[in-house]
This record gives sequence, structure tokens and C-alpha cells, in this order.
Amino acid sequence: MIKALIFDVYDTIIQVKSGGSAEIVRTHLLEHGFETDKEEFHALWGRYYRAAELEEGFRFEQQMFRDRIGWLFGHYGCMADPAPAYDATLAEALKRIPYPESRAAIDALRKKYRVVIGSNTDDFLMYHHLAKDGIEADAYYTSESLKCYKPKPQFYHAILKAEGIEPSEAVFIGDSLNEDVKTPLSLGMHAVWVNRKKPHQDVGQDATVNDLMQLESVLDGLV
Repeated sequence: MIKALIFDVYDTIIQVKSGGSAEIVRTHLLEHGFETDKEEFHALWGRYYRAAELEEGFRFEQQMFRDRIGWLFGHYGCMADPAPAYDATLAEALKRIPYPESRAAIDALRKKYRVVIGSNTDDFLMYHHLAKDGIEADAYYTSESLKCYKPKPQFYHAILKAEGIEPSEAVFIGDSLNEDVKTPLSLGMHAVWVNRKKPHQDVGQDATVNDLMQLESVLDGLV
């Protein structure tokens, strides 16, 4: 029996422009006279973040952003203050909005299931975005509150323990095949992949949807 739905937030509930923050930082470097190869830059951008998620200890996500931007400025030999580039990425991030169906879909699901958030994010940013459209859940678990990041197993275990449920009683729902599908499945959870824009892949997920309004009928089949 399914007792809880655990939702990722970014690119699942809230829209994120792919590569948007990286391009803002690239533009700032260019303004200081440093040209970068786009593909190389985006690879370094993503590699730093993935490594930071897995490191020992904990840094707030926005601290990771500041550190990453500072590191990239140094990598390309730019001695300018990276703070304006960070401020620009944060200003752009604050403008993010939910997908059109997010609130209606989650409101409908909450009538049948316990719906909780499980996302790699700082609290202030997530609550800002959810409040924009009045999106509410029954509980909220973030990397900030849990002091760790997906895909570390302790992230998922902490949510299950707090909810008082077994892995088989939870469905993880999100856009990342690694963080929201593969790892939850490896821990005995159900997983639904929210695939809005990528080629289809089958990694054992219980279902794939391309918008949140499809979830209710999919989940009914898992009960």
C-alpha cells in the first residue's frame, strides 16, 4: 500500500531553464574579457556540483553556487570579484515559476495520498517558489533540513524514518533518473520518472509521465 508520495521540486514542480545559471556566469566572464568554450564550461559547471553533492560534510546549496562561481573564475584566470555573477544567478533563480499544472495536480493527489517534498535545495529558495503559486505539501524535506544531498542513501532513509514508513510504501517522483529513480529503486522504493523533455529511457521505473496531471491514474495502478 502506498502511504506517501515524495516529490522532487526543480524541473518536476518548478520550471528550470537548462544551463541558464551557467550561461549567466559565462556572460560575466566574457564581460571581463575571458572567452570560454560553452561545452567545456557546462561540463565543468555540472561536474563541480555533482562532486559537491557527494563530498563529506555539508554546504548550503547557495554556498556551493558561490564557491563554484569563484572556482570557475579562478580556473579561467579571471581575478575580478565573482559576487556580481553569483547575485545575477540568484536573481534569475528567484524568477522561476511552477509548471502550469503543478498546483492542480498536487492538490488532487493530496486528497488521496500524503504528499511530501524531498529536494536538493535551500529552504528559502524552495519556499519562495512554492508560495508563488500557493503549492502546499504535507511535509517538506530538503538538503538543508537533512544536511545531505540526493543521491546519498541517508537522504531517502531520513525521509522514510521521519514519515514512519517502509520503502515499499513510498513513491519517489522526479525528473532525475539518478537521484529520483535509480537510487530510490535501489532502496526498495517505487519511482515515477517525470520526463518532460528527454528521450525515453527504461531503468526500471514504475511509470513515466510527461506532466503531473498523469500521475493520479498511474499511481492508482500501483496501489
